Amino acid sequence: MLPACGVAGRQGPRRCDTVAAVRLSTLDVYLQAVIAVVIIVNPVDPVKIMIFNSVITRRGLDRRKAAARVAVVALAILGVSALVGKELLQVIGINLGAFGVIGGLVVAGMGFEMLYGGTSSRAQGSGEARDEPAEADGLIMPLTTPLMAGPGAIATVITVASYRGSWTSLAAAVVAVAFACALVYVGFAYLGAAFEKLTPAAAAMLARVGGLLLATIGAQLVLGGLRTFYGF
Repeated sequence: MLPACGVAGRQGPRRCDTVAAVRLSTLDVYLQAVIAVVIIVNPVDPVKIMIFNSVITRRGLDRRKAAARVAVVALAILGVSALVGKELLQVIGINLGAFGVIGGLVVAGMGFEMLYGGTSSRAQGSGEARDEPAEADGLIMPLTTPLMAGPGAIATVITVASYRGSWTSLAAAVVAVAFACALVYVGFAYLGAAFEKLTPAAAAMLARVGGLLLATIGAQLVLGGLRTFYGF
């Protein structure tokens, strides 16, 4: 048995360093997952808040109940993607490493689009955001999907959950989805009026900062996919 940290012994310091590295690596996985999913979902995007406020005003809906509905639907879509997306890929014969590379490229591409465009990427449904919400609902389409839980977010969640094929990555994806959807509720229910007042310049700046972070995380996902594919 190796000595515990702080106990004299030849292997004690080495063991402490190893334990600390493992903990740091696990923390990095969770932090990167949360950052990536929150940026993709982007619950405080002024365009999304504008659509939300428009729908609840036009239909006379309670702000908190409507925010809870959006958050729950987004949680269901992204949560299922995190839990069964990896298994679905295996069933249809797609290599997890290859998907990690492509998913990372998609995430990085969305990041670059946000970085240079100063707005949400097309994969996040920026095109649908310009259209008037449908009379039938508006909260589910286009607000929840594809603006928040669209193809880009689903691809990101599956990529994060299948990173290196570890349970830590799956747990990190689930935690990230839950955290992002909690922010959706808080943002729409309590901060909607304030964020709607953001100037276009401030919104563009926030989008560019998020895009830079997203592109960096996408590059790391590509490298992780290559390691999984080639087994090193």
